[in-house]
Amino acid sequence: MIDKLCDTSDADSVVVACVYCDFREHEQSATGLLASLLRQLVAGVEPIPRAIKEAFDKAKSQMDGRALRLHEICAIIKSISSLRRGFICIDALDEFPGKYRPDLWDSLKYIIEECSNVRLFITGRPHIREEAERYLSGYPDIPFIQPTKEDIKGYLVMRLRKDLNPYAMDKGLEADILTVIPNKISGAYVKSLNSVSKVTS
Repeated sequence: MIDKLCDTSDADSVVVACVYCDFREHEQSATGLLASLLRQLVAGVEPIPRAIKEAFDKAKSQMDGRALRLHEICAIIKSISSLRRGFICIDALDEFPGKYRPDLWDSLKYIIEECSNVRLFITGRPHIREEAERYLSGYPDIPFIQPTKEDIKGYLVMRLRKDLNPYAMDKGLEADILTVIPNKISGAYVKSLNSVSKVTS
């Protein structure tokens, strides 16, 4: 998806930022994740606006070069979104520490409410959909996409064809892989969050 966005977008008007959540990374936090996205978004803007540069310089000049805080990061993302259309992609959100996800959801809600030029894409296991529906209530037009068994099987076939040691695989094992994994897979949802106006009743 990242490659597709980059290949089809005008680099002068669109910026793409992405991050992968890895459960093995124990130091993950909402501030760290959004800071990583912010660095990518800022790198895609030339020249860097004076207000954004001043915010970074101010943070660096404070005690021990204090990092930007969560609300400051969100404010800068908002200012960037007024300059360019942006795509933010967060992969495997289910692997992000649960204790920090409420802060992250609050920040993402702010971004889609305040940044009309930003589109947000999230992947994760089914419980992430439930969290999204809870934290982003009021956004009923958010589509959810779930891979089918055929999608999973097609991916497995592609990976088997690229096996660097094809002689380690026999027909029986290959058949088992193509049968068992699609049936056992827990599933991952792809959530596409469009910056839509909050619906009021």
